Amino acid sequence: MNRTLRLVSPLVASVLGDAAAVLAPVSCAGCGRADRALCDACRVQLAVRPRTVWLSADEALEPRGALAVAVSLSYEGVAARVLGAVKEHGRTDALPALAPAMRSALLRAEALCDGRRGPPLLAPVPSARRAVNRRGFRPVDVLIRRSGRTARRRPLLGLVRETDDQAGLDVAARQANLRGAMRASGAVDRRDVVLVDDVLTTGATLIEARRAVIEGGGRVVAAACLAYTAKRKVTGR
Repeated sequence: MNRTLRLVSPLVASVLGDAAAVLAPVSCAGCGRADRALCDACRVQLAVRPRTVWLSADEALEPRGALAVAVSLSYEGVAARVLGAVKEHGRTDALPALAPAMRSALLRAEALCDGRRGPPLLAPVPSARRAVNRRGFRPVDVLIRRSGRTARRRPLLGLVRETDDQAGLDVAARQANLRGAMRASGAVDRRDVVLVDDVLTTGATLIEARRAVIEGGGRVVAAACLAYTAKRKVTGR
């Protein structure tokens, strides 16, 4: 029975995708193929590949040790194009294909919590206001919802000042740009927290988010990211 369902579900999804394409023509967010939000070939490239990335900054600035970041995809090829289509072109129709990868990362990060402070809170990293205004949504928040999870209606993390666009900045410049830019709400006090972001690059955003949570009285047990780019020490499951 289970095997039958596994065979039928992709067929149903394919039929529904073809029907939707007739009503509202689209192109594949991964390769540009006509009439599908995401073609089968590109969907295969988004298969979950669980990894743990160990993130640590200069010990003089970050003495609390390495942070375990659960990731599911390598930010390249189809994964990079699909997420780019979502963030830069509003292709929210491609989000369901990314949901399994986000769900996997969240579950693995939450599993690192010992439970002594209750289940961990999910804390999406905040987006700059200009980016939110341009897109009309926060990609990380939508990814969390699409993965079947819920983040608090009132954000646990917020920006206390505007930051420069991180694109093109090196590691040191990113750290300087973000240092002191975030503040955690009182809800993190004496709670375990899992930080959530879409892509791990230099790690500067997560380092700043962890600082804010710790100053707010919380403990960051891990982080979850959809994908990663940095060449870091990576382990298996």
